Amino acid sequence: MNPITFANTTLINLLNNGGYAIISGDRNPALSIDEFHLSDGAIQERLGNLSNDLTNTFLYSSVLGVYDGASENSFLVVLHNKSPEQERTIICQLGEKYHQDSVIYVKQASPVIQQLIYTSGSLNGTYVEGEGYKILSSNVTDNYSSVRLCPNDMLTFTLNFDFEQMITRNNSRTKTREVIEHHARNRMFNQQRKSAKIFN
Repeated sequence: MNPITFANTTLINLLNNGGYAIISGDRNPALSIDEFHLSDGAIQERLGNLSNDLTNTFLYSSVLGVYDGASENSFLVVLHNKSPEQERTIICQLGEKYHQDSVIYVKQASPVIQQLIYTSGSLNGTYVEGEGYKILSSNVTDNYSSVRLCPNDMLTFTLNFDFEQMITRNNSRTKTREVIEHHARNRMFNQQRKSAKIFN
């Protein structure tokens, strides 16, 4: 059954109403040097293990995207929406298990609750919120997700988040540049890795 392929109307409905998550098993530029130098084979194995974990509980679609300057293979996970807090916890635990910088959790609600939750490093357990999404053209270069649609199409989008306001582990809101600086470091590390691959 997995990965599933969405019809355009189904994916748009999901983006509009929530009830999904996005998670990867790819490299985390914010972690150790060992993570930075993981081979493509090791990443494929990790993605396969994540796929198996998701298949036990959820339906998902494959996602190709670029985040903080690095190409990633991710999964757009369809949630059951019966136990939202439990599902949020499961997605966060999988993010931790597979050493991810963050996961995206979008609760089916009115209005939709849209969170980018950090699952490793000094920001672990904090998150930022946002509202809505933008459909993008095919020539976008960073911070986007592309989902293959049936019969033979793609939909590329980005979710809106407020990176200047962080929700801490005790659920207090704080204005900060910490999150913006975190993502700037990620982009720098990803660029260094690209440059190293070019010259090796």
